[in-house]
Amino acid sequence: MIEAIDTYVTGSVVAASLAPQAVDECDPCLRRLLTGPQFFVKKADGRWCPQGCQLGMACCFDFSDLREAVLRG
Repeated sequence: MIEAIDTYVTGSVVAASLAPQAVDECDPCLRRLLTGPQFFVKKADGRWCPQGCQLGMACCFDFSDLREAVLRG
């Protein structure tokens, strides 16, 4: 298994999909919203949150939970 290495700086925005097990603990309604490609923002603590999380979505993820992360340009 390849270890994911996070080389992004705080505030970076990437497009990625979440690993299926990453959303297992989320509310069922959120699971549906988090399927497919999303934009994620890197927080100061190193976790990644879906862009727009200031609207009340408290789910944050580790970089290893993101699949095929590509810097938003």
